[in-house]
Amino acid sequence: MEEGVGMISIVMATYNGARYVGEQIESILSQTYHDFELVICDDCSTDNTLDILYQYAEKDQRIRIIRNQHNLGFRDNFQHAIQCCAKTEYVALCDQDDIWTEDHLQHLVDIIGDKSLACANSIITDQNLKPTGCTLSQQQSFDNPPCDEMLKSQTILLWRNPYQGSTMLVRRSLLDRALPFPEGVSFHDSWLAVLSCFAGGMVYSSHAISLYRMHGNNASGDKMRPMSRLKALYARLLGLKASDRIPMIQGIIERTDNLNTVQTTYLNRMMRYFLNDSLWQKISNAAYLIRNYHTIFTKA
Repeated sequence: MEEGVGMISIVMATYNGARYVGEQIESILSQTYHDFELVICDDCSTDNTLDILYQYAEKDQRIRIIRNQHNLGFRDNFQHAIQCCAKTEYVALCDQDDIWTEDHLQHLVDIIGDKSLACANSIITDQNLKPTGCTLSQQQSFDNPPCDEMLKSQTILLWRNPYQGSTMLVRRSLLDRALPFPEGVSFHDSWLAVLSCFAGGMVYSSHAISLYRMHGNNASGDKMRPMSRLKALYARLLGLKASDRIPMIQGIIERTDNLNTVQTTYLNRMMRYFLNDSLWQKISNAAYLIRNYHTIFTKA
């Protein structure tokens, strides 16, 4: 008898994924945690992805296939999949081309506790699943994840999102706040991660629960090298181009109850940072980046 949290809804967004999707489904069906449904939304694939999906659905009643009437795009296809799944307490997100380790779900169940979101590390591989010798946390220079929720959000807003959507287990209460995804927000996983910092908290594990397949444009040498904190700082000092940060911050303010004074002051400071509409503000932003370098760029 497995210990768990009841049935988990796994949502997968597919588009022209015939080359890899079968391997990913196999890894899901091999989970040590068995109580789940797998809801797959296909975004009008033009290859034989759907044929493969229906073959698996015929063999396992836990799999449900939804075919979109028109192409929604990556972010909104995930939103549609979440909206179509059962009203379970927990939802796990899944990409079409990765591979889950057999303890993927069980590990997330074990660590989520009372938090609204749990996520973990991944092993980076080439397109043939040969490990590169690097984990995602190493590639992201994610040495020392902060414990403080506002510091986590600061890293997401001012540097990058090191919390991979395809390793996330999300509590229903967070999804109720997060959906629909705000207009202008580019990536669903960044939105879920930053919102969780103000609505129930996030727990991160350095344990690798996925094989993160790098292929196509993702497999370039630059993508495989660890991110440089100093280069990131210089880029931010020259002016951060991140058009989705303002709708993220606005979304947090609009969808989060009982923000305290410290949180409100911080979010207002972040809003001013991204409005960046005066020379004085640019100078203030540069001072903020330098003063908070070690927390923004998660330096150990």
